[in-house]
Amino acid sequence: MLSAELQLVKKDIFHLCVLVQAQMHKAKETLLKFDKDLGYDVVMNEQKIEKWNHRIKQDCESMLSLFRPSAADLRFVLASFKIIHCLGRCADFASWVSLYISETESSFDKALLNSCNMVQMFEEIDAMMYAVHQAIDKDDSSFLKAVFEKDEMIGRYRLMAMDAIGKYIQSNPEQSQRGLYLFSVVMKLERVGDQLKSMANEVIFYHEATIHNHGKSNTSIS
Repeated sequence: MLSAELQLVKKDIFHLCVLVQAQMHKAKETLLKFDKDLGYDVVMNEQKIEKWNHRIKQDCESMLSLFRPSAADLRFVLASFKIIHCLGRCADFASWVSLYISETESSFDKALLNSCNMVQMFEEIDAMMYAVHQAIDKDDSSFLKAVFEKDEMIGRYRLMAMDAIGKYIQSNPEQSQRGLYLFSVVMKLERVGDQLKSMANEVIFYHEATIHNHGKSNTSIS
């Protein structure tokens, strides 16, 4: 029955959220502690993430062709495609960080990491991911307010990091390449935040039949 298939997909999406969140935790520790073994775990788990993503996508395609869902059920299936796509992009970031660390010979300057608020940025991302998968698991979009609030904080951290990295490169021109890489990490973390916002919008879309425009009125599509 369609209802059983929908619940199975929802359960699998929640499981994928947890897997990707674990990947982000490991990527953070890989970067901050220069833990190459942990980074290797992240890279090895990438295939598992891809398999889950593919499985959910196939299940959603099957529901569309076999059951032809409508109304709220159709919104859930369509939102699921977008959600797993966003989760895939978040997992890509974790692998990208881990691959770089596995190929470099020395850790980052801890003072630079602190001045860039790297721990705080990862913590904000973690809280956003938790809010999204709780909203999915509990069918409660009220969790998602934190996603938009914390995304604004990430934007502030990004500006602070740009200033800190610029000063670091000026003082240490021989470390320009590493400084620019860390700048890429900051920018990609902000993109992860964007993916999580997109996921939040999709959850709101299938819960409330609205597209959430932060700071603007919601537009009903029902």
